[in-house]
This record gives sequence, C-alpha cells and structure tokens, in this order.
Amino acid sequence: MGTTSTVDIIGAADLMKVHPNTVLDLIHSGALPAARIGRAYVLLTQDVLDYIQQQIINQTAERMAVPGRRIRTPDKSPIGQGATRPTWIRKRKF
Repeated sequence: MGTTSTVDIIGAADLMKVHPNTVLDLIHSGALPAARIGRAYVLLTQDVLDYIQQQIINQTAERMAVPGRRIRTPDKSPIGQGATRPTWIRKRKF
C-alpha cells in the first residue's frame, strides 16, 4: 500500500502562501477538499497543489482575455551591450 502525503491547515497555508484562515475559508466553501480527523483538518498535498495549479490556469486565462491588453516584449539588446537604461535606473556614484 502506497503512502500519500498529507498536510494540515498550516502546511497548506505555507504551500499556498496565504493565511491559515484563508485555507479554512476554502475548505468551508468546498473549494478545497479536506477531512476533519479529531480536531484537525487533513488535506492531501496533491489536492492543494491541484487547487494552486487550477488557480494559475484560470487567472492566466483571464489576464490573457482582457481586450486591449498590451504585451511587453523583452528588450533585444541587454544592458551593457549598447542598450540604454530605463530612466528609473540610475547609476550609483561611489
């Protein structure tokens, strides 16, 4: 029988880079599957990672669908090879 990795509320919050109360809100809304074992919630690590991945996909799709969105292209010539610095970058005087 294989072992499945699990996390608690704090572990899920660390993975998601959010406050533990946000994880609880997601559990209570049904967006994030979890089981209550005694007093603690237990979540499968893969479920947390799947939720993060789905959020990345959805939010990226929303950003790409914005009409009139301008896409920045990288500068062709890197700094130091004849390119000019943006005005907000100033050379330090030592």
